[in-house]
Amino acid sequence: MEDSPWGPYLLILLFLSFSAYFSASEIAFAAVNKLRLKKLMENGSRRAQWAHEIYDKYDFALATILIGNNLVNIGASSLATVIAITLLGEEKSQLAALIAAVIMTVLILMFGEIVPKILAKEYAEEFAMASAPWLKLLMTISYPLILILSYGLNFLNRLVGNPENSDGVTEEDLFTIFETVEDEGVIDEERSDLLQSALEFSEVTAQEVITPRVDMIALDVNEDPEKVLTVANQSVYSRIPVYEESIDNIIGFLYLNHYFEKLVYKETFTLRSLLMEPVFLHKSMRLPAALAELKRRKTHMAIVTDEYGGTMGVITMEDILEELVGEIWDEADEVEEDFLEIDEYTTLIDADISIFDFLEYYELDEDEFDSDYTTLGGWVIEMLDGFPQVGANFQFENLSIEVDKTSEH
Repeated sequence: MEDSPWGPYLLILLFLSFSAYFSASEIAFAAVNKLRLKKLMENGSRRAQWAHEIYDKYDFALATILIGNNLVNIGASSLATVIAITLLGEEKSQLAALIAAVIMTVLILMFGEIVPKILAKEYAEEFAMASAPWLKLLMTISYPLILILSYGLNFLNRLVGNPENSDGVTEEDLFTIFETVEDEGVIDEERSDLLQSALEFSEVTAQEVITPRVDMIALDVNEDPEKVLTVANQSVYSRIPVYEESIDNIIGFLYLNHYFEKLVYKETFTLRSLLMEPVFLHKSMRLPAALAELKRRKTHMAIVTDEYGGTMGVITMEDILEELVGEIWDEADEVEEDFLEIDEYTTLIDADISIFDFLEYYELDEDEFDSDYTTLGGWVIEMLDGFPQVGANFQFENLSIEVDKTSEH
């Protein structure tokens, strides 16, 4: 048996190296953080720029990688078969081919697939930038072939009725992206929270952010003038809803600037004569639509109604904007803790909070919650079948809810 020259063995080693390169590149560009590449690119890294360009054309890069990987694997296996037949002789060619196939399968699987892919996933950024120059060159060389294959694939897709691109970004994907860029330090926590609030904003309804009717400041149109003045002086809003006979019959808003102007100039007027036309929004209206309606009607306040037209509460432009940017404080606001943790098992909660905030705090499912009330206090009254006494309690899910203090309205 004649000794084989080293050339074929070195060539197999070269093929295995290329196989490892292609496999590592495939995983590296699938796992690399695009925002990190962009930051490095902005800092002047040429390799990061190339890697970023490849990332933007990942489908094209993947086709190049797969073609290259298959070619070198076929080349390595074919060469190994030739070497085996040379060593064992033509009469044992089938056995030689089997031995070569087994050996090359193990070598390619271990050193051409598993090991490089594990390392590339762990060090995706480094692998992506290291492989970028050669991969960019290979993509340029293979462009005509990939283009032909791409046209063929699109033609087959049209034949079978599949869309060319059915990919879409879900809301969950966007939340993940915002959390990732925050973790990477690309944006701060405040901006990340603002972006996430903007996503959730379109799903929030008017009833979730109202001041409920039990907490509304409103006036009867026939109210005593002294009472009107007292309420006007104490109001934190520039407008006060005015009703006739029942709070379910809101007939207008009293604009306090106009009211005080009449008092200063000692003009004779009736409350009804000062009323501005009220704006009504249904409880199910989404906040973007509610905001647009307030802007269209050039007002900062609206009455939110239920399915029967009754008054559920009042909503202001400030309430809506707070869903986007968080709490907006002014001099008239009192700083209060909605959830005050007493100890590990006890939390003191303001009964005026939205029932939706309560459910979110305890990570309870809104869809499975059934109540006509929009505040925690209203729901507690419903659960206890009437206005409760201090100490009244009930069980809900894994929570024990007890009334700590009551007040008269």
